[in-house]
Amino acid sequence: MYRTIFGLAALEQWEIHGMDVITAYLLRKLNEEIYMAQPEGFVATGMKARTVCRLLRSIYGLKQAARVWNQKIHAFLVKIGFVRSSADPCLYIDTKWNIYITIWVDDLLIAGKNGRDIANVKGQLASDFAMKDLGELEHFLGMRITRRPNGDISIDQNGYIRQILKRFGMESSKPVFTPLAPGACLVKAADMEDGDVDLKLYQAMVGSKMYAMLCTCPDLAYAIQQLSQFNSNPTNAHVQVAKRALRYLQGSQTTGLVYSKHNGNITIQAYCDADYAADGDRKSISGYVFILAGSPISWQAKKQTTVAQSTVESEYAAMALAAKEMIWLQYLLRDLGMSKYTPTVLLCDNQGAISLAKNPTHHAKTKHVDVQLHFIRDHVEKGTIEVEYCPTENMLADLMTKALARERHARLLGLMGIQNTTPSSSDRISELGRDPGMESLSGSVELVRRHHAADAPPPPDASNCQVLLETVTHIVKGQ
Repeated sequence: MYRTIFGLAALEQWEIHGMDVITAYLLRKLNEEIYMAQPEGFVATGMKARTVCRLLRSIYGLKQAARVWNQKIHAFLVKIGFVRSSADPCLYIDTKWNIYITIWVDDLLIAGKNGRDIANVKGQLASDFAMKDLGELEHFLGMRITRRPNGDISIDQNGYIRQILKRFGMESSKPVFTPLAPGACLVKAADMEDGDVDLKLYQAMVGSKMYAMLCTCPDLAYAIQQLSQFNSNPTNAHVQVAKRALRYLQGSQTTGLVYSKHNGNITIQAYCDADYAADGDRKSISGYVFILAGSPISWQAKKQTTVAQSTVESEYAAMALAAKEMIWLQYLLRDLGMSKYTPTVLLCDNQGAISLAKNPTHHAKTKHVDVQLHFIRDHVEKGTIEVEYCPTENMLADLMTKALARERHARLLGLMGIQNTTPSSSDRISELGRDPGMESLSGSVELVRRHHAADAPPPPDASNCQVLLETVTHIVKGQ
């Protein structure tokens, strides 16, 4: 959702600011009756041995901590005039002043046209919470955000990628031009094969690349879809393929997504594709990508749940998957008051699948098709989605469904708007003396995907022991 905000900010020339809540999980009182043992090394005067403490406030590590913090910030934002989006529960909108707030745990992204209105909202937040004002956003969830002089916005993960390359000893590796070799086919391990593979290391390699893919690297989607199938029992061959994907990141770490107001297309462009019977189990791979302001805002590569009996059926399933995302984007843009960018046209490169979506005639060759796939047909009939043909050579979603040759991979990246985001030499001079690592003022955690505000909290950090002891001291005193 944040990429949609960045795309709209480039088109509408919004300002984007950031704020970080200090000790967010310690701010709300609990409704439940919860007791905890005294932390090791903590002794309260006058308390008997084996005495437990009743928690009056949430603390880090408590299952309810994320939920109660979400309830507190929700109540405050509603009080000052914001409305929660029905499309995303962590998006709040002030329709009077056209201010938009998105929440990721304790990181707040505030966007709007008028800087004074944003400053007013930031002042209201700071009056009720201990906040760190980050000014105009430069780092967010491990991503570097750059506002160019012409108004374009670029996001990349250069620092994060350097860090994972160093973590896995690949910082000096030779770059390659594609995440997977063309025609690569990964198969399951035979019984007792390659038992010496470090399972945790393989899972860490896949998970680290997955965070890059989810944020700024749609070109990794197919590679991650393939590699993640073997997380429970990888072989040395799988490890080598995972290392190749790291070598690809070595060569592409200076690229990212660039959202431009100068892009000719007004609405979101939607592409969907499928690779028929591509995997060893003969199941097809679905993929889609949505483009706003000249760069991707949403993408996915996913194996289909059933075996398709024809290319038409596999493409039809991919259309149904993309239609779900398109409907959600329509809801999101409606809540944001940006319906003029709403996607309505879904591009597909299979004429048979397009005819099947437009023609409800019962046919012997399609009567077995799962009912849920006809979701796309219903929306075509309602007029909320139009399905149109796109030549295969211009099908951007092809990047999500198969390992491509170097030339085609590079061409689709260019059409998709993935560009070099490395700052100029003058920008580098201004950054001398600054830590180039991925840790930013926003407090984003290295190598860890930040949880959604309503998700379970991260495990407590031992380095925060002193904060925990002070919190328990207040709890014991009833404060």
